[in-house]
Amino acid sequence: MTPRREPKFCFENTLHYSSPAHGDWGIVQIGMMLPESYQLFVCPSACGRHAAIGAMQHGLKDRLSFLYVDQSDIIAGYDSLIEEAVDELLRELSPWKPQAMLIFVSCLDDLIGTDHEALMSRLSKAHPEIRFRDCHMNPISLDSDSPPGVTLQKRMYSLLEGNATAPGHRDKAVNCVGCFEAIHPESDLHPFLASLGYPEIRHISQYERFSGFQAMARSTLNLVIGPGALGAAREMEGVLGIPHVFLPVSYRLEAIARAYETLTRALGGQCLPPFGFGQIEGETRAKIEEARKAAGDIPIIVDDSATVKPFELARALIEHGFRVERVVTGECLEIDRESFEWLMENAGGVEIIQPEHHNSVRFANRLEDSLAIGLDGAYLSGSKYLLDMIDDGGMWGYHGVKTLMERITAAVSREADLKAVIDSYGLVV
Repeated sequence: MTPRREPKFCFENTLHYSSPAHGDWGIVQIGMMLPESYQLFVCPSACGRHAAIGAMQHGLKDRLSFLYVDQSDIIAGYDSLIEEAVDELLRELSPWKPQAMLIFVSCLDDLIGTDHEALMSRLSKAHPEIRFRDCHMNPISLDSDSPPGVTLQKRMYSLLEGNATAPGHRDKAVNCVGCFEAIHPESDLHPFLASLGYPEIRHISQYERFSGFQAMARSTLNLVIGPGALGAAREMEGVLGIPHVFLPVSYRLEAIARAYETLTRALGGQCLPPFGFGQIEGETRAKIEEARKAAGDIPIIVDDSATVKPFELARALIEHGFRVERVVTGECLEIDRESFEWLMENAGGVEIIQPEHHNSVRFANRLEDSLAIGLDGAYLSGSKYLLDMIDDGGMWGYHGVKTLMERITAAVSREADLKAVIDSYGLVV
């Protein structure tokens, strides 16, 4: 057993560094998944500049406007300005009208205490055909239980309408929430759920119309993929009567098997259906061996921008014989705690680097002849090889492991152009 080693820069609260490679889903992009919606940001111009430029880079500017407030507006209060801005905005958008409008305020609003409930009520009375929701762009809450991404998903899914007690209200479908990409259509999750009598998986990204999005209110179960949607799932359970089960993406075969058992029980089954898991697992192990041979002795860096559970991914790779050298992450989520402890006990040589730490960009941290899973880790290490992945996009089940292994095999066959990839990401919005 490798001697236990204290991790490097492990979660020290210090001066933050912001990497140009930090591309990820921001609140603008997440909110834009809500079909037929519009966003209004109310903030000082300095706060909105980043979001405005990023929205243009991502082609989102036609559904986003800004109301810039100055010091006198902040002192006097700007409730009436928001109402006037909404009126003007709807005139400009006419004849098109959004089905929902998300009104974002910035950090300073947390300090002055705008009565958003009263404001949303007045806006709803003035424009009853539109659903209004107040949202917050307040990075000061990132360390709290309600950071912007969590509260935003609550607001989005609160727009689902339905009668939880109506006869025949439920249908044979499962929602996937908390992931920003739909589960890949070739995932084993689809035929597995179909074998249990649930042939449809619903994800917010598949709907172009707000009316279509309402189908998610009729689903039998919420499969929560990302922890940021747990609050929304709890509210949906209370309001719509949709139970939820939290099963984040895993790349450990044992964990995937347990997840399928948990999912079966959540849908009322007592035991796994005859589904052919033996063949699927065999195919997965063959892909793992192929990728391990291709990667050889190349050191691997796992980055938390690529996966929700970086310590578990690092553990899975080590268990399969890969050479994991480094985990780049700003924190250890509770759902990843077990694998963190496993690494500390069984793989003490693995470095843990906090990407926002002011020491993270020192040249001593370069590891050029490496494969980085995630762009942040690639940038900080100067990696020659890159597996470009964000938030486990589209992954789940054995298919997710097979896809990851195929991408490892492909990634180590060619050198990456980090600058081109960073440029293509654009700003986080």
